[in-house]
Amino acid sequence: MASADFTQGADVSGNNVTLWFKSSVNTTWVDVHYKVNSGVQQNVRMSFNAGAARFEHTILTAAQAEIEYFFTYNNGVPAYDTTTFTYRSGQPDPEPSTNSIYSIPASSIPQPSEGGVSLKVMNGTGGAYTDDQIYWGVIGINPVNGKWSYLDLAGRLLPISSDLNNAPGHLTKDGINYANIYHKISDANWVNLPKIESGRLFLSVGSPLYMKTFDDGFAGPDLNNPTDPNLNIIFDFVEFTVDKDGYHGNTTRVDQFGFPIQHRLVNLAGNYDRTVGELESETRSGLFAKYVNEVPYEFKSLGTLQAPYRILSPMKGPFQEGGAYENYFAGYSSISTQDILLGVGEASNPEVCAALNRHVYTEPDNWNRVDQYYQAAPANYYAKFWHDHSIDGLAYGFCYDDVNGQAAYLEVGDPKGLIVRVGW
Repeated sequence: MASADFTQGADVSGNNVTLWFKSSVNTTWVDVHYKVNSGVQQNVRMSFNAGAARFEHTILTAAQAEIEYFFTYNNGVPAYDTTTFTYRSGQPDPEPSTNSIYSIPASSIPQPSEGGVSLKVMNGTGGAYTDDQIYWGVIGINPVNGKWSYLDLAGRLLPISSDLNNAPGHLTKDGINYANIYHKISDANWVNLPKIESGRLFLSVGSPLYMKTFDDGFAGPDLNNPTDPNLNIIFDFVEFTVDKDGYHGNTTRVDQFGFPIQHRLVNLAGNYDRTVGELESETRSGLFAKYVNEVPYEFKSLGTLQAPYRILSPMKGPFQEGGAYENYFAGYSSISTQDILLGVGEASNPEVCAALNRHVYTEPDNWNRVDQYYQAAPANYYAKFWHDHSIDGLAYGFCYDDVNGQAAYLEVGDPKGLIVRVGW
């Protein structure tokens, strides 16, 4: 793979594989993060081979394995993560296409205005959907007037209301009118996202979402409602706030999985450039198949109940009261399964909720030990799955998954650019 900063590859010698990284910038150290056959991630400081002028790390007896890997390298003071690459039986993946979220140079991001952040929604579907078939819309609270609003292409927050459902250009489905707050990727390259509270970036493919707006809020998709107009639409969303302290946002799997998302944040000073979300090497169809194969039987139906549209979270399936696994956590603690999965009632304390979901509740010394999470049942294996398939192992698999820094969360005080990639 070639980049403005480096080249990289995987060389085979006998039954060993040497991962290498050759920098074209001011790099003094490189870490490689890799998994062999989807095993535990290893994080290693690479050795510098002066003769080859490159950083190297050799993995023994791995020539017939599959190795997923990415690098962290410095360019002077700032450090950057690369995209993820895959070695398979002597053939590394080809160079990532230009629809990689990492292909956009930070220097090309427009300067935001009025303390906001430049927003780009990116088509990473590999031709499954064209730019005019991918919809996005931002809705949140305008801190200037406290009103629920939506973002237009001029970067303005316009107030929503009940009247918006019947305004010119409104959406209609099954004879019912809905507000049209959406844009297509083809409509704009970058849009300025101003300060906003409780913001959501809704994303969908093939169709916009159908949501009613009101003077004091909106009705989002309800996956437990069999008549919800969005049940046959593939969608997802990102949550964020932009305020005087900067950008704070995350991808989330708390409700469902619609398609892979990458969420990249770059700052003005040039020393922050991070991406969270599912690995770019993961495909939507692959994740559906892996989910059913990897989770215990109690969780498998979450991947099929509303397929092919989504994978549901536990409380959208048989873990609800009256469901087949309503007492899944019984015997592990006296707290109900529903409270544990929803983070309410006796599980409303974030640390307690996290420990219960991660199956370390009875071992307080392990509450902050990531290597001890999800080692035995009962545990939230839905959440574990997303950690296993996400960048740096970070995911919002349940409501308090941010405890001990495990959530797919980005935050910086001087945001410049926000890039959200719709994967497929």
